Amino acid sequence: MEFQPHSLGEVLAVAKIHPFYVEEIRYPPEETTVQSVRERVAAEQGQEDEDLKSWPVIWKKNLYDTIQRLINDTDPNNTYRQSVYASITGGGFGSKPLFFGTDVYENRKHRAHFGQFLKTIGVIKPGDWALTTHCAGELYRSLDLMLEIMENAGASVLSAGNFMPPRDVAKLLSKYHINVLAGDSGQIVQMVHYLSTLTEEERALIRLDKIIYTSEVLTSAQRAHIKATLKGVKIISVLGSAEAGPWAASSPDILGKESTTSEEDLIFDTRAMLLEVFPASFAEGDTNVDPLPDGDTGMVVQTSLSRLRNPLVRYVTGDIGSVHPLPEEARDKIPAADWPHLRILRLQGRDRRVSFDWDGEYIQFEDLAALLNNEECGILQWQIILDKLEPSLESFLEIRLMCSPRTSRVLSLDAVVTRIKGFLHVIKTNDYRFKTTFVDELDGFVRSTTGRKVIKFVNRYN
Repeated sequence: MEFQPHSLGEVLAVAKIHPFYVEEIRYPPEETTVQSVRERVAAEQGQEDEDLKSWPVIWKKNLYDTIQRLINDTDPNNTYRQSVYASITGGGFGSKPLFFGTDVYENRKHRAHFGQFLKTIGVIKPGDWALTTHCAGELYRSLDLMLEIMENAGASVLSAGNFMPPRDVAKLLSKYHINVLAGDSGQIVQMVHYLSTLTEEERALIRLDKIIYTSEVLTSAQRAHIKATLKGVKIISVLGSAEAGPWAASSPDILGKESTTSEEDLIFDTRAMLLEVFPASFAEGDTNVDPLPDGDTGMVVQTSLSRLRNPLVRYVTGDIGSVHPLPEEARDKIPAADWPHLRILRLQGRDRRVSFDWDGEYIQFEDLAALLNNEECGILQWQIILDKLEPSLESFLEIRLMCSPRTSRVLSLDAVVTRIKGFLHVIKTNDYRFKTTFVDELDGFVRSTTGRKVIKFVNRYN
């Protein structure tokens, strides 16, 4: 897998003269300045590991104000607005979306490399026909991203997009003998839910053997429903962001296993991305905190070696996970030249250190999410909405659920509601301020305006 990344020394040298990291600097360096920095670094042999550890950790909030200033500055000397690939974070957790600009030429090289990476780890193979339902528009770029990287990996790819109804997508899957379905996790769940309603004869016309999903990690209940509906299908995750682009993917063929829980093993290339893991308690403003050793779980911090013009150095991803070596039994499945550079990120999900107050009690979001993600409940998608009653302005809690068909393996819907009410202590005195709503499609949820993701927690009360 031929790849010529930027060195860590180059990335740090450019970061030292970039407004992301030096407040006094007005604009990012020009192309000629970046080139001279690269030449200087090539002539020097710096202590790269020590340099990285001496840099502060940065958070989304740190970048947001600087990026907003640069976007709004129309001065011709503002290099941030020149030849930029513009993307935006999905806002799937109700957070403020972040516009992030990447050099257009770096972006194309990055997509080409990641496509080759997917081919190397066996995600895409010769003869694959893929169809993607990813989102496009409103500054969101996941559709063209997935189309291009799968094509770069060697697949033939059809673009369905996110507005095509599931019944029409199903017709395309059958008509063109598609074997790979791609989409964000919510779209995949909705599509598989629709396929589960088809007759056996109709479903037999659809012969998917791979699901490639992005965005939030699938829960154990979602995975079980996909496996029950599409016999023998492999589930593959691709990880990326507006800030870093695509940079990791799972591979059942390489790892010899597939996740059955909401934990996911993803392979990444250390020539393109460096990861550090900090204690899960690490918070903005903390200093003198050392990264954890490999194998320990905590907050994932990344340094991209694919981004040079607008560097990403020690950036808090918001993910929780740990770093591990590839299993030795995978060695013969990886080209010898690539083996030393590939590692595993064991992703456990997003950092959700949040609680909310309802009826005088603090509800831990993580604990409620664990209940809703329990495979026994058979919940495919969920949403928590904290609202207020009119005119009393009392807090009102609504749980919206998309559920798989009821079988002997899962609880009845009444039993699911009873379990949720028990957890939340819903009793006669507060029952009028609680509601469970069952929905059949993603449009029944409140979704982000950018990535059209289901927002897990909607706070209309505060």
